[in-house]
Amino acid sequence: MPTLRISVQLDLDGQPLPGTPLVRRLELDEAQTFDVEQATGGGFVAIQAAAIASIQALLLRADRQVTVRLDGQTDAGLVLNAGGLVLIFDATIDAGAATNVTVDNASGSTAVLRGVAAGT
Repeated sequence: MPTLRISVQLDLDGQPLPGTPLVRRLELDEAQTFDVEQATGGGFVAIQAAAIASIQALLLRADRQVTVRLDGQTDAGLVLNAGGLVLIFDATIDAGAATNVTVDNASGSTAVLRGVAAGT
């Protein structure tokens, strides 16, 4: 059973924000790291980590601007800028393995998606 631990320190103008650092730990049934390339212009594609039916933790980084949809959503999605990250911890993304995390790369170049997904 994998254990995922996170520690997040947030500073504003060099000063720690109240309540940080945040430290959490989850015990999960499975975890998958991914480091995949996604061609531009292919529409929304499930990422490799989408094989986990119920994601409880997700870290997604992209080297190009991409749009992310979670939990089978069909609206505009979340625009993730190049170098940005999406971090979800102790939540549930549970639309089913085919649609829980999809990414659209309309950047004009191949995007590299890196991260980890964990859950049940």
